[in-house]
Amino acid sequence: MPGIPVTQATDNPSPGSRYVGRFAPSPTGPLHIGSLTTAVASYLHARQSGGEWLLRIEDIDPPREVAGASERILAALDALELHWDRPVLYQSSRLEIYKEAARQLFGAGLAYRCSCSRSQLRAKGATRYPGICRTRTTHDGPTALRARVDDAGESFVDDLQGVVRSTLRESTGDFVIVRRDGLPAYHLAAVLDDAFQGVTTIVRGTDLLDTTAAHGHLRKLLNLPDPRYLHVPVIVNARDRKLSKQTGARGVDIGASAELAATALDYLGAPIPDDLRGARPAELWTWARQHWSVESLKGMRSIRER
Repeated sequence: MPGIPVTQATDNPSPGSRYVGRFAPSPTGPLHIGSLTTAVASYLHARQSGGEWLLRIEDIDPPREVAGASERILAALDALELHWDRPVLYQSSRLEIYKEAARQLFGAGLAYRCSCSRSQLRAKGATRYPGICRTRTTHDGPTALRARVDDAGESFVDDLQGVVRSTLRESTGDFVIVRRDGLPAYHLAAVLDDAFQGVTTIVRGTDLLDTTAAHGHLRKLLNLPDPRYLHVPVIVNARDRKLSKQTGARGVDIGASAELAATALDYLGAPIPDDLRGARPAELWTWARQHWSVESLKGMRSIRER
């Protein structure tokens, strides 16, 4: 599929000249130890690479957002002395950018309107979108916008998980980029924002590994550069379910920042020495920059909660 040029201003003061990483939580609840550990991995990798570390709040799903969660996330990162290098980017401030990119994709025939609801697709037993609306020209009620996929396989090399291959036609089918309620989908917003911020390297959890093919496809359609990826293991509970609000994960206690920092490093395979027990988080990050290697997580998909 041919791509389209998307013109947007960049937030990167020197595009392409250095490492730029990011942590991009959604304000659906406070940070828990799983999300904090991912943030620490992202932060340390950026610092070890002599680059910038950015913070983006992905607040484009109001029905799922929790009042005050953004502030609590920022407060937790600040208490843990995980300091970001530019002003926080809130996705809610960029809704028109996402809408314009979606209009361009639709106008170029690279996306189409879809009136299928989730309940309708569940009733059909669909595990991927079967293309019901690909050729439909009229719709009753609200519509989503789906990006067209083809039979070509998507592949990329993850620096921790190795070569990852998938075929979107088989795994997801045409995927949503604008929801039926008019809100931009995660795929579209994340791809546009990574390009806008000049992100060169994405360190995130393996729970998002399967989304990478869709992001790569969108980047091709929008003529955007590909970043490097490192998908770090997620922390799972005794039932092997990722820690999350849905699985009852508790928010971190920022009053115990030193213990939290030590716990995150332990999960990342870098237990701190006894003489650093109780040290400020900033001291632990300085130690970890010299003693931790992301390579210690190579090939790991999950870590059991302790």
